[in-house]
Amino acid sequence: MIGEPTAITIKARSGGSNDWIFNIGSFSKYGNLRLDGIYTFNFPSAFNSRDFELYAGIGGVIAFGDGNSFFYEKKKRENDFGIGVKGLMGVNFKPSKKFEIFLELGPLLGVTNKLGADMEAALGFRFYP
Repeated sequence: MIGEPTAITIKARSGGSNDWIFNIGSFSKYGNLRLDGIYTFNFPSAFNSRDFELYAGIGGVIAFGDGNSFFYEKKKRENDFGIGVKGLMGVNFKPSKKFEIFLELGPLLGVTNKLGADMEAALGFRFYP
């Protein structure tokens, strides 16, 4: 996926119709390494289409390394560490059972050092074995 974060993304079913999304990135403005874990709720009939699916989720973010003062100030900090809470709204386009394209948008709330917030957006794709 590209955007914020730029990452490798993995999606796993939670046993029902909802999913877990894990992002592992190294190009985040908040650190050299960023890990996201987000539980999503799927709304497959929101668009009345079998190709498009709406989803929303909430999860956590951990970032390590040099970054922009993790979630709040816009100045560089070295060896920073931050924890955040992330909300997410997204749309999947599934042209086949093996491939999907997605667009995500959501707020990120930093909870370490001092409180701060940011909006993030990303575009990406996932393959299924």
